[in-house]
Amino acid sequence: MLKKLRDIFATFGCFALVSLSLPATADVTTLPMLPGDVDFDDTIPTPDNYVGYPLGSKMVRNDQLVRYFAELARLSDRVTYEEVAESNEGRPVVTLTITSPENQQRLASIQNQHLALQQLTDQGKVADDMPVISWLNFGVHGGEVSSTDAALPVAYHLAAAQGPEVEELLANSVILLTASFNPDGNSREAAHNWAYQSATVNSDPNHALHRLAWPSGRTNHYWFDLNRQWMMQQQPEPVGWVRKFHQWRPNFVADFHEMRSYKSFYFHPGAPDRIHPLIDKQSMDLLDDVVEGPREFLDSESRLYFSEESYDNFYIGKGATYPHLYGSLGILLEQAASKGILETPRGLLSFRDNIRTHYRAAIAMLTSAAQKRTELLNFQRDFAKQTKQMLNDDKVKAYVFKAPKDPAKAYHFIQLLERNKIKVKALAKPLTLDEQTFDPADSYIVETNQASYRMIKGMFATTTRFENNTFYDVSGWTMPYAFGLEFAAVNSTRYKPGESVKAIFPAQPAPAKADVAYVFDWTNYYAPRALYRLLKAGYRPRIASKEFSVTNDNKQHQFGRGSVMVSADIRNGQDNDALYELIKQIAGEDGIAVTPVSSSHTPDIGMDLGSNAFEPVTLPNVLLVIGPGMSQYDAGEVWHLLDKRMHIPVTMINQTQLDTINHNYTHLVMADGSYSSLSEKLVSQIETWVREGGTYVGIGDGAKWGAKQLLDTQTASIDKGPLASASRIDYANKSMVEAQDIIGGAVVAGDLDTSHPLGYGYQRRFIASHRNSLLAFETPENPYASVIQIADEPLISGFVSESNRRQLAGKTSLLAQRLGRGSVVLFTDDPNFRAYFYGTEKLFMNSLFFSRMFSSPR
Repeated sequence: MLKKLRDIFATFGCFALVSLSLPATADVTTLPMLPGDVDFDDTIPTPDNYVGYPLGSKMVRNDQLVRYFAELARLSDRVTYEEVAESNEGRPVVTLTITSPENQQRLASIQNQHLALQQLTDQGKVADDMPVISWLNFGVHGGEVSSTDAALPVAYHLAAAQGPEVEELLANSVILLTASFNPDGNSREAAHNWAYQSATVNSDPNHALHRLAWPSGRTNHYWFDLNRQWMMQQQPEPVGWVRKFHQWRPNFVADFHEMRSYKSFYFHPGAPDRIHPLIDKQSMDLLDDVVEGPREFLDSESRLYFSEESYDNFYIGKGATYPHLYGSLGILLEQAASKGILETPRGLLSFRDNIRTHYRAAIAMLTSAAQKRTELLNFQRDFAKQTKQMLNDDKVKAYVFKAPKDPAKAYHFIQLLERNKIKVKALAKPLTLDEQTFDPADSYIVETNQASYRMIKGMFATTTRFENNTFYDVSGWTMPYAFGLEFAAVNSTRYKPGESVKAIFPAQPAPAKADVAYVFDWTNYYAPRALYRLLKAGYRPRIASKEFSVTNDNKQHQFGRGSVMVSADIRNGQDNDALYELIKQIAGEDGIAVTPVSSSHTPDIGMDLGSNAFEPVTLPNVLLVIGPGMSQYDAGEVWHLLDKRMHIPVTMINQTQLDTINHNYTHLVMADGSYSSLSEKLVSQIETWVREGGTYVGIGDGAKWGAKQLLDTQTASIDKGPLASASRIDYANKSMVEAQDIIGGAVVAGDLDTSHPLGYGYQRRFIASHRNSLLAFETPENPYASVIQIADEPLISGFVSESNRRQLAGKTSLLAQRLGRGSVVLFTDDPNFRAYFYGTEKLFMNSLFFSRMFSSPR
C-alpha cells in the first residue's frame, strides 16, 4: 500500500487528495531534496546529516541553523559568516556571503564598485566582471516554517555543489543569505513543533502541531511583525539586517514566506494597479524576468502558481517593497503552509516538500539573476539617473522639521532617517513657512537632493488619491506626523542649511543641587520614564495642572501643564543627596533638562510650589490582558513601550485569569481583540474595581467593550457609502465597493484638548493618529470627556472614503470619564502603532499617570 501511495505522489506531487498515517521518518513524496544531476563535495555535511534527521521531519532549531552556517563557513572557501544583529532574546541574525573564492578575495572592491553605480554624481560603470548582488532572506515570520528551514539546503548547495553551472553562478554573483530574520519567533515555533511531534503522522489540520498557542511564532519577542519594520526599524533585528542591506544595495531581494494552506504558490510581480507611485514600473518588468527561473521549475513539476494579484507593492516598509525605493527588486515568494503533513483542499502538503520547493525556487532565481546580470546592474545605474531627474523636477527642495521642547523625540527621528540613509542638516537661519517659524535652536532640514530621494518622499509626502483603493497593508504613514513633529515642505532654495548632524542622544548636563525643589517639563519623550524613577524610589513628585514659571540664576523658566516638581524637603522622609543623584541620572539617561529651584515662591500669582495646583501622582501598577482572542500586535506594542522604552514593569495576564483582578493593580489595559467570552460576573467585577479607584484603558475593540460595558457610551454609527448602499451591484465590483468602507491604515487629524490631563505635554491642539477602523464615539454628554475630536477634514495621508471622512468628522476618538473613584480611558485609534507613532504614545502614558487628575462635571 505504501509503495502504491508513493507512486501516486511521484506522479501528482503534493496535490493528491489522500489521507494516510505513515511512520514519522517517511515522506509523502519521493521527490529528492537535492537534484540528482549535481555532484556535491562530500567533505561538507548535508543538512540532514548535520542536524541528525531528515529536513521536514521536524523544524530545525535556531541554534542548529547557526552552528551549521558557521560550519559551512569553516569548511568552504566560498562562504563567509557574519552576525548582523542580535534579537531581543539574544539570538544572532546570521548572514552568509557566498561567492567564488576569487570574488571572496576582492569583496571590498566589488562592494565599492556596486555602490558607486547608485551615486547621483560620479557614477561608476558596469564593469565586465562585476557580479550581480543577490540577497535571499528567510524566516521574517518565524511561524512560516519552510522559509527558515529552506535556508539550509540553499546554503549547502551553494557551498558544496560542484560543476560548471554552480561555478558560473558564483563567479557572476555575490549572494547574501540571511536566516533567521526572526530567531525568537522561529524558536517559539520550533519548540512547539518539537513538542507535538508524534510517532505516527497526523494530517488533520485540527491537530495541535498545526496550531501554536498564542502568541504565534510569526512575531518576535515583543510580538511585532518584523516584515512591517524595514522602514520603521524599531526592533533590533531589522536595524541589523537593513544596515546590511545598505552596505550592499543588492540587485534583488527575495523574501520567502508561507500563506494559507488552501492556496498554491505565489511570487511577484503583484497587483499592477497597487504599486506605490515612487516605484519604477520598469522594475516590475525586470522582476518578471528574474522569476522566470522559479516559474520554469514549478512548470517542470506541474505545480500551480499565481502572480499579479492579491499581494501588492504599496506599503514601502515591508521586505518585498522597501528595496524598490533604492533600485533593488523586492521579490515576494509565498507557498501554502504546512508544519508537518497536512490535508488541505488542494491535497496533502508536506513540510519537507515545502522546504524543497523554496530551495529549488531560490537556486532557480539566483541562476536567472546571474543570467540577467548586465540588465540588473544597468537598471540600478539608470535608476540613479532617473532619481536625479525626478528630484530636479520636484518643486519641493527640502523638508524642515522640529520637535519643540522634546530633543529626545527629534533624536529618534534623526536616528530613523540615518538608518534609511537620509542625511540631515541643522538649520542655520530662521525660516518661516505657512505661518510656522523654524528656529535654528531646535530645527533641522532634509534636502531632497540625495541618492535616497525616493525614500525621503516616501517618508515625508502625503498621498490621499490612489489608482486602486484596496491595500494589503497600511495606506498612509507620513513619518513627521507619526512622530508628532512640526514640519513643512520647502519649495525654494531660500533657506540656509548648517552642518550635517548625527543622531546623538541628547543627554543633559547635571543641574546644580537644589535647595527647595527640582522641576522638569512633561514635553520630553522620556519624561514618563523619569517620573517612574522618582515614584519607584519613594519620592513624592507632584504634577502641575497650570502653567507656571520659576526663577533660576536670575532667569525665568516657563513650564507647561503636566510638568513635574519634586521637593527636596527632607522632613518628608526624602534624602536630598540621594534625590540629587537620581536627578543627575534623569538628566543624563533620560535626556531631560532639570531646573533646580531655590525658593517655593514663583513669579506667577497663585502658583507657588506649594500650591494645590500641583497635584499628587501615584506609582502605576499595570495589568495587560493578553492571550487567545487578543491582538498580539497591539498587546505587544503596549508591552514594548512600557518595558523596553519606559522601563516600567507590566503584568500580563490571560482573559481567563482576569477574575484574579484586585486592588494591587492601578490600571487594566485591554487592547484590540475579542471580549465576547467575558462572563457577566467578570464584567461586574471589573466595573466594581474601576468604581473603587482603578483605571480601565481600552484600545480598539477594548475601547468598544469599555464604552458599552462600563460607560454605556454610544458608538458612532457609520453608514455605508453610496456605492455599497446601492440596491444592486455587479458581483465583479464587490472587492472595490467593499474597500470603500475599510480604512486601510490612514493618518487622520484630530483636535486635542491640551488642558486635559491626558493632553499634558503637547504643544499644539492639532494631533495626528493612526486609524485602521471606523470605530468612533458620538460626542458624550459630559462636555469635558472628548479629549480628541476628529477634525472636520480628518484625512492627512492614506485612504478614507469621502463618505467615511464626512461621517467621522466631529466624532470622538479619545474619551475619558470618571466612574466612581476610578476612570475609563478609551482609544479608538491605536496610540502605540508599530512603535513608530511617537506622537501619540504620550497619550497612552498620560492615561497611566494622570487618569485620576480630572473630575466629572458637577
